[in-house]
Amino acid sequence: MNTTASAATTKGSSVISRTFQTLPGDHLFFSLMAIVTAATIVAGFSQTYLPKVVAGASALPPIIHIHAVVFASWLVLFVAQTTLVLSGRTAVHRRLGVAGVVLAALMLVVGTATSITVARLGHRGIPGVEFPDAEGFLLLNLMAVLVFAALVGAGWWFRRNSQAHKRLMLMATAGTLVGPGVSRLPFASGKPPVIGALALAFLLAGPVYDLVTRRRVHPAYLWGGLMAIAAIPPVVVQLSATAAWHSIASWLLR
Repeated sequence: MNTTASAATTKGSSVISRTFQTLPGDHLFFSLMAIVTAATIVAGFSQTYLPKVVAGASALPPIIHIHAVVFASWLVLFVAQTTLVLSGRTAVHRRLGVAGVVLAALMLVVGTATSITVARLGHRGIPGVEFPDAEGFLLLNLMAVLVFAALVGAGWWFRRNSQAHKRLMLMATAGTLVGPGVSRLPFASGKPPVIGALALAFLLAGPVYDLVTRRRVHPAYLWGGLMAIAAIPPVVVQLSATAAWHSIASWLLR
């Protein structure tokens, strides 16, 4: 029986390997997705953060500025990494990978600290993505940064499996960081259906590309997508209403 199971597993892995060989348009797709994702996030936050900076908003806690710099650095690195692969400079891409892991770990720390600071100030969300209390918004932000870090960590673990690696990195960025960006775009702000549709479009872009080019979706998207879904507002709002979460939030915000 074990031999049969092993043979089946090997056969399944072989099928996946053959199906997900790199195609001519793959590098261009992932590079364009990185650029569009980064541009969308920057465009969204430029509507809320930059005006405050230009106006000299001294009331903004220092951690907000640190958060902006650290997360913007990830977007720059993400675009640079996909561009390096597109141009065939994979050796440089691999060397920069270590910096990406360090930066992702820093994002986890800074993102957590920022989430707690914002919740302590009483923020319940932004138009279109608002919670009954600050504890709910805190959970949304924490879930996003935790899922992001987990997906980047998985991407690093599978760094020698290029097909899984690049999909996990795309899912980490497009699946967890786009939501806060699109929810701040002028035509989407305050409109949950529009925000949801845009976020879902980014989440499904990779799987749809797989379906069009391979007629199947890579497993990395399947379980990576499930992780990303755990951090979307409709799911988080249910989790944030539990007594267990309120106990944890009270401890974090003490």
